[in-house]
Amino acid sequence: MRRLLPLTTLLLLTACDAGAPSSNHPDATVPTPTWAPAPSHTPAGTTTRVPSGPTGLAVKGDGLAVIAKDAAFVRHEPATDVTSVTVDGSPSAVVTGSDGYRMVVGASVVTVAADGTKGAAWPLPAEGGAIAVPPAGDWTAVALPATGDVIILSATGAATRTIHTGGRPSALAADEERIAVLDFAESSLTVYDAATGARQEALRAGDGAAAVAAAGNGRFAVVDARDGELLVFETGPLLLRQRYPVPGGPWALAYDSGRDVLWVTVTQRNEVAGYDVTGGTPREVARHATVRLPLAVAVDPRTGTLAVAGSGATAPEGLVQRIPA
Repeated sequence: MRRLLPLTTLLLLTACDAGAPSSNHPDATVPTPTWAPAPSHTPAGTTTRVPSGPTGLAVKGDGLAVIAKDAAFVRHEPATDVTSVTVDGSPSAVVTGSDGYRMVVGASVVTVAADGTKGAAWPLPAEGGAIAVPPAGDWTAVALPATGDVIILSATGAATRTIHTGGRPSALAADEERIAVLDFAESSLTVYDAATGARQEALRAGDGAAAVAAAGNGRFAVVDARDGELLVFETGPLLLRQRYPVPGGPWALAYDSGRDVLWVTVTQRNEVAGYDVTGGTPREVARHATVRLPLAVAVDPRTGTLAVAGSGATAPEGLVQRIPA
């Protein structure tokens, strides 16, 4: 097990800011997980087939939303099949919102109800990428990778602020006070004030940052897919507090605020592992068998229901797994 970095080392990391990652680091382009063995155990919970390989998902109550290349689907208990959602473009991200689900489709954010009915389409100034919503759901942050910006939308979809990151925002996470921006190419984590858009601090996030999630109490968790580690950062000031090995190819993240558990998919083992990160070092509290190559994970903090998306038996079929708390 990796030990925590000494406090003096952590302070030095913060003092040099983290402004931008040091130029003596090589480009840390994230490896893409493309292989996993056939599952050796029956996936926990229940599984639902989707016609296209899923790239993201969100779960809310008895329902879930799934996105794939040029396709989107919803499912709501007790239905056993997914319902197709008509989208004009290729969805890049999906998140749970107060109004159902919010999907980034091309240069817009589309709201989708639990039954698959499309609502408003909020325009973006450029093609959107990652999306994040704080726990209260009263605003939305969307990454615009081509312009290097993150745009903030009000609860009604009006643009209220633009954050110029100076890089290529690849993944986002948000709590009520902060927006965390992950840049895959630099493997860096930068934190911004949600109310003003002011840049606070930044730090190197391993050598192959692949996912970020708000982890409660001002913390942000990052998966370093290249080094196979879970990194937990504390804000105010920004410090790397925990660094923990996750063998088998960690990839996607989801945080259950209701139970204080951070879920991490492990692609080469077809598993999802839950960690308590409230102490000095992460402590594994649960582990479930998943569908093959689990590339996306989501959790409903109200119920603890976990959803995982992965590959089906034949390409491009996919499987979505639902694991009750």
